[in-house]
Amino acid sequence: MPKLISESVRQHVIKIATQQGFVAQLKDNGEDQYVKNLMFYSKPLNQFIYIRKDRAVGAGGVPAYFQVALHPDFFNKSWAASSDGIQEHINRQKKKNLHSSSYYQKFPVFSENNEPCGMCFKAADFDALERLFQRMASGKVFASEQYIEPLSQHATQKTDQSKVALAADSYSIPEVEAELTSKIKVEAINGIPTKGLIIKSPYIDRILAGTKTWEMRSSSTSQRGPIALIKQGTGQIVGVANLVGVKGPLSEQDKMNNIDQHQISEERLQSGDTEKWNVAWILESAQPLETPVNYQHPNGAVIWVNLEPQVQAKLALAIA
Repeated sequence: MPKLISESVRQHVIKIATQQGFVAQLKDNGEDQYVKNLMFYSKPLNQFIYIRKDRAVGAGGVPAYFQVALHPDFFNKSWAASSDGIQEHINRQKKKNLHSSSYYQKFPVFSENNEPCGMCFKAADFDALERLFQRMASGKVFASEQYIEPLSQHATQKTDQSKVALAADSYSIPEVEAELTSKIKVEAINGIPTKGLIIKSPYIDRILAGTKTWEMRSSSTSQRGPIALIKQGTGQIVGVANLVGVKGPLSEQDKMNNIDQHQISEERLQSGDTEKWNVAWILESAQPLETPVNYQHPNGAVIWVNLEPQVQAKLALAIA
């Protein structure tokens, strides 16, 4: 039997989570759902998270760090800040942030693992864990060592095209790289997407045509504001849109009543194939790019792609 966190540590973790609206999922007898994991659910966010109880547990049942697993769709890299004791947890074998476990029943199954997978943060102590829960609950973007509000769909400030063009063309020069990084931090607040959403065809084509405004997913997202639209399997950003909110979980009747918004046929809804897609991500102001922007697709990315600064710069020029 692996060494587990002490009961006092467990209760403190539950208290931190509860204060931010994450409820511990317990059995009828009051025990945890899993021996090695604490499981929490946030109804407002419609998100489950897991915290390992057997990671690097030392004297007194206190862990060296807390491993917090999130649905890949909910994970936001910007919540990590080493100065606050929060880091991405890279899987040593896979060399990327993707962790599989049979306990992660609310997470998607990846073919390379053949079991559910999540993306993880490492929180160094109770204070770091509390800050991480606050960021998850608020949905705010974290950048430049301070919080900024989610991106506004009404932001209109334009990019200084000459500077961005120089940065995009000369990204290997350290001085320009620093300038570009600073510039992108500003543009992330003023309308340039920093994340891309991967969508299959023909649904992405319908979004860009303006006939589909609900992108159906199996869970909620805290992401808001301008996003890039990536056509699955192409390695290209083909459009942009504003993600303005989520709606759900929706019943089957709700989905039947809103076919015009999500563009899933009545026949397919009745087949049961789309039962798990019960949360609508609401998109506005979708527009195609005249020339698609190429990007390097990271291994394991199936929902979101964090756009590299040079890709953001090229995207800024494409939508300016």
